[in-house]
This record gives sequence, structure tokens and C-alpha cells, in this order.
Amino acid sequence: MELGNIWASHKVKILAFIGAFSLVAVSVGIYFFILATQPKQVTLTIDGVSKPISTQAETVEELLSEQQLTIKPQDVLIPDIHTPITEAMTVELQTSLPVAVQVDGQTKTVHSVKRDVSSVLKEAGITLRELDKVTPARTATITKDTKISVIRVDEKVVQVPKQVPFQEIRKADANLTKGETKVVQQGQEGKAVDHYKVVLEDGKEVGRQLVKTEVVQPKADRILAIGTKKKDVVVAASESLTSRGGKSFRARRVLTGVTLTAYSAHGGGKAPGSAGFGRTATGVRAAEGRTIAVDPSVVPLGWWVYIDGVGYRRAEDTGGAVKGHKMDIYFNSRSEAMQFGRKRGKTVYIIGPKLE
Repeated sequence: MELGNIWASHKVKILAFIGAFSLVAVSVGIYFFILATQPKQVTLTIDGVSKPISTQAETVEELLSEQQLTIKPQDVLIPDIHTPITEAMTVELQTSLPVAVQVDGQTKTVHSVKRDVSSVLKEAGITLRELDKVTPARTATITKDTKISVIRVDEKVVQVPKQVPFQEIRKADANLTKGETKVVQQGQEGKAVDHYKVVLEDGKEVGRQLVKTEVVQPKADRILAIGTKKKDVVVAASESLTSRGGKSFRARRVLTGVTLTAYSAHGGGKAPGSAGFGRTATGVRAAEGRTIAVDPSVVPLGWWVYIDGVGYRRAEDTGGAVKGHKMDIYFNSRSEAMQFGRKRGKTVYIIGPKLE
């Protein structure tokens, strides 16, 4: 009887313990169930802007779905979508923007989470050089409407050869009769090279600046002596002794109101190097300071004349436009012939076949 009573007493205690343990287990289960169903407080940061939210999402993926957020492949999410949600955690999302970039003759779209122009270009593998022009500025903030333009800027130095024209310097000469001229030094063009700094944008020249001029061959100015000595007076008629240019002669005839022009071998219609180039109507080679073209009916070919303001010349050539009281003075240089121009009202003394 005593053993039965003892067992009965222990049985009651065991049942009471089991009952108490079950009650605790149920209470703990209810606690954790309530805890599991309670919203969690998390911080959601999107593109640097944070906001606290209350969620019952189990994972980051569920949280984004709950917030109606779609993730693009180029977006950056920390932590990843499979991470469980815990109390007080922070979920950070950096969204990418499509940015149109025009560079090197083409336009491409770059998806980037960066928010300044320079970083977007760097992420796209576009290297900027010091002189390149970028629009908008490299430090400008990227928006959904931003379009970036990169203009490649290059600088180079180019060399441009040029001719340097000579000038005519006139000097008074008391040994020459007034109105008489004499070439002391023939003019010659010089040669130089201009160095320019050229600016190119996308391969096209947009500006150039002269840096320096390098003289390769100096110019030689044409020096012309101008007579200042008073003219000698003609003694009498055409057969009287006349003094001009340091010589005396008897003029066969005196022409007044003569028009003077000038020509060179380059204007004769014959190619340089050809057999007839530089040859006159009399067959001799034209020479500056001697040869003139005349109308043979006025001045016979081969005769000498004295032209006031010019000097002694020999009638060796003819010309289609040389008629009557008109004479053409020969110059070696075409430019000098052009500079001579046209002179009217000149007096010409016809001397004869010999210059006495």
C-alpha cells in the first residue's frame, strides 16, 4: 500500500511538471510566432536618399517587390536579393540611368550608376585628353535627360611657304639727267616659311595662329637711280649736235609725244626653253637696257635712239600693238615690265645705225 501511494504521488508530480512544461512551450511558441509576424523596421536607401519603412518581407527581394521596385541588371543592390530581412538592417539601391554619349563620330548609350559626367565617361572606357571639350561640364550632375558630347581637340604646327615681294627703292642721282632712270640693282623676291599653330576639333580645322615667320631667302629690293641733273639744251635742228647721257650725237629726227610701254620675254607667247624664246625680230637675243620694240616705218630696225627719261636704246624688235609714236621697252622681269606701266609725252631722238 505504501508503494502504491508513493507512485501515485510521483505520478501526480510528473503530470504536473509535464503540464507546466507544455504550457511554457506553447507560450514560447506563441511568442516567437507573434515576434515573427511583427513588422520589422528597416532603412531603404535609394540613390543616396534614405527612408525608414516597416515591412513583413522575409527577404530583400520581397521587400523590393513590396515597394514596387524593379531592379535592372546595371543597378547596384546591397545586400543581394536573397538576403533575409532583419530588424534595423539597411538596404541600399543605386539605380542606373541610360546616358547618350556622342564621341569619336558615333553615339552610344551608357548605363551607369554614376552621377557625374566624368565618372560616367570613365566607366564607359572613354579616355578624356586635356584639350577635349565636354558638354555638359565634366563635374556636371547626370539626370535622366542628360546627353554627353565629347569633342576631340588637337593642336599641331604647320609650315606654309610663301614668297616675299621686293620693293622699289628710288635714289636721286646727280650724274643722270633729270627724267632719266637707271636700274642699280635688280629686284628679287625672297622666300619665307610661316609657322602656324592649328587647332582641330574632331579632325576639322577651327582656327590657326601665326607663331613665327622664318626667312629662308632674303628679298633684294630693286634700286632705281633717278636723274636730277638738268637737261642739256638741244643746239638747233635735228642735224645739230645734241648731248644726252654723257654722249653727243646728231639726231636724224626728233619724235615728240611718244608713248612708252614695257614688255618681257614671258609675254611674247613663246615657251621658256624654246628656240625662239627671248629672240627679237632682228634675230638677236633681247637685252634689258638695250632692246626696244618699234614701228619700223617710224624707226628703222637696228637704229639707235635716245629716249628722254630712259636713255639709249636700239630698235631690235617689233610688236603688233607697237604702231606710230609708240615704243616698247624690254625688261628681263615680267614684274618690272608691269611696274613700268605706261608713260606718255616722251621725246625720242633718232640717231642712226651707229651710236657715235
